[in-house]
Amino acid sequence: MPTPTAPAGYLSDAWLSLAAGLVPAPDPGRRSTVSFRLTVTDPPPGVHATVDVRVDLEGGRLSVTPATGEPPGLLIALPYTGAYTLLLGAARPRAELLEGGDATITGNFSLLFFIDAALQRDRSGQVAALRDGTAVPAGHVPWDEPEPGGGGTGTAGADREALARAADALPGTLRELRREVGASTPGAQFYASQDGKVLAEVGLGLARPGVALTARSAPLWYCCAKPLLSVALGRLWEAGEFDPYLPVAHYLPEFGTRGKSAITTMELVCHTGPVPTGLDPLHGVVTGPDAERLRRAFDMPVPVRPSGGRPGINYSQWWAWFVLARLLPAIDGRDYVTYVEQEILRPCGMDRTRVCLTPEDYAAYGDRLPLIHVSNLGDVPQPTYFWSTRGATTRCVPGVNTRGPLSDLGRLFEMLLDGGSAPGGRVLAPTTVAALTARHRTGVNDRYGNADWGFGLRLECRSLGPEYTSFSRHASPRAFGHDGLWTAVAFADPESRLTVAVHLNGKVEHERHRERILRIADAVYQDLKLT
Repeated sequence: MPTPTAPAGYLSDAWLSLAAGLVPAPDPGRRSTVSFRLTVTDPPPGVHATVDVRVDLEGGRLSVTPATGEPPGLLIALPYTGAYTLLLGAARPRAELLEGGDATITGNFSLLFFIDAALQRDRSGQVAALRDGTAVPAGHVPWDEPEPGGGGTGTAGADREALARAADALPGTLRELRREVGASTPGAQFYASQDGKVLAEVGLGLARPGVALTARSAPLWYCCAKPLLSVALGRLWEAGEFDPYLPVAHYLPEFGTRGKSAITTMELVCHTGPVPTGLDPLHGVVTGPDAERLRRAFDMPVPVRPSGGRPGINYSQWWAWFVLARLLPAIDGRDYVTYVEQEILRPCGMDRTRVCLTPEDYAAYGDRLPLIHVSNLGDVPQPTYFWSTRGATTRCVPGVNTRGPLSDLGRLFEMLLDGGSAPGGRVLAPTTVAALTARHRTGVNDRYGNADWGFGLRLECRSLGPEYTSFSRHASPRAFGHDGLWTAVAFADPESRLTVAVHLNGKVEHERHRERILRIADAVYQDLKLT
């Protein structure tokens, strides 16, 4: 009888041989292959401290080899147990890696969503085989995936009536939404109004396994939440207490170190600061402890811009908003959450929106929150737990971690359409709204179709070419809004007095998402005969 083979130590020579012998290695030249370099920050003896990893997003195959040559564009550094969880862990523990404060990520952070989905799906069976043949590191906490939520998948009477009204008002739009639900996304939430009259306020499909996505669900707004800080700073600007053209260090002296002394708020809200997106210092700790995020954001050095070089687009996903939110207590005395709730959410009637959840909120409905699902090149969407764990949802991540029905997000843009007037009182003066939606960034663009920008707001740029269509092929040049990376969009069009907010809880690659969002938004204009 053959002697059973002892489990291999993770990232040892024996383990690398085991991984290589299970399935053919992914082809690095294929579009479906993602490469990254993994560094173990506390490697035990006999372990490769740095390895190059290739993941076949389509087939779920892994290749892990000792690091050689130039590194790929994505770099991940983790303690040994975290490195084990990254490749062999379950979905929830993998998401929780960003909460501990001990991870560092450089490069295209968003690839993590797609890597996670491929490893979960494990179409080749390699991940399961590796788990069986790998010695669990000492100190690793066993994972236990949560059971799918309850709550049913049917459509309640009120939702059926809302869907019927929306189909009467916007028949083509509802057809486009239904075309995506069950295909590129498990569920969708949609809100539209014109001149303050609600045309549609609906949810379709699933929020997460076993839980319906309704009009009352609270999906993650992702970067569609960034205009909240734009409005908050706009109020201080209007009051004469703040000047966005002054350096941030004028208000936060501790920020003005290591090349950051001249960075202005206007640069950051227009995404023309000197820090490239891939070097965002909060990538690995975006939902980590406040003290660690504060240390990384304030201590980071910035690259020196070449002499005479023009500013380019450096989209600030997390760090800039984390820093700018500190302006509120420095100037006003109230923290970001309190200020936004009191001065924006309350007067706008955004009663179901939470800038971040309280522990009590999470205990009450955390297991019903919509999850982000990820589809790899047309594969079945996989639920991920990024942004949906207890740790992530209860930590304030300004500009990202807000949750609420899209009807609430629509009310924010309706306030801007109404010149700053809201049901609960004036939030901004009309001149301030004009300043927020003016073109502060012009003459730069990127490969994702981004061009002109307002004070933290994306602007319609179709006049620069069809590839720069921001919201709809029928939107006016005055339209403004924001995207939520490959999941959502919200915008307002002053010429048609139209507000639209769309959330699809199925994340797909950029080109596929852009195509589906434009179809949905175009259908709104066509239904209303605004073309």
